[in-house]
Amino acid sequence: MNDLKFSMMRAPDQPTDAGSGLPIPPAGEIESQSEDDSLSKGVDSAVRKDAKNEAVEEDQPRYVFARIAVVIIMLTWVIAGFAKVRDISKFVDIVDEHQVLPDHLKDLLWWVGPGELVMGLLLVFVIGSELRKPFGKLVLLVSGAAIGGFIYYISLVDPVVLQTSGCGCWSDYRVASGIAGSERIMKYGFNVILIILHLVALFGPAMVDSRRRSG
Repeated sequence: MNDLKFSMMRAPDQPTDAGSGLPIPPAGEIESQSEDDSLSKGVDSAVRKDAKNEAVEEDQPRYVFARIAVVIIMLTWVIAGFAKVRDISKFVDIVDEHQVLPDHLKDLLWWVGPGELVMGLLLVFVIGSELRKPFGKLVLLVSGAAIGGFIYYISLVDPVVLQTSGCGCWSDYRVASGIAGSERIMKYGFNVILIILHLVALFGPAMVDSRRRSG
């Protein structure tokens, strides 16, 4: 009697499970549940992946000291270039007093200031994403080579002439000092510091990565 009532209550066209006697849900409901489960799993996977990527990004080294070194180098190039562009004729006259460069190279002096500004602009990219990339390393190598070339140039200038005329780094601006030979000493010291900063920028990130791997 109960089986008869149950069979009358369910829809006549709805199939039943042979084992349990319960009605089988329509195919559309099964597919909908499957799609909901698949969507839920996809969302959960995407959330876990984003969380993992954020954790990896937060764990990346910032290379703070290397970037600070690049900032100081960049500011040096920009300030020196701006000082020369502001009064390029004065810079050319100072270099002419040094009597080191041959006459056929003196026309290139007009491009020294703009070249220093371009170098400063390239170092802006090195501060950011290019620090560990080949382009950033190439820019730092060129910058360091230019500093080394300037140190060699200063060594060729007569000390007396250098003391009276200045090096022309900041055009005609110089720091007043009563120390004999102070101009050469100060330029050597400042440019050696710049070389050290280049080494920090070039090799500092690799040392940080090495310590992280060993740790």
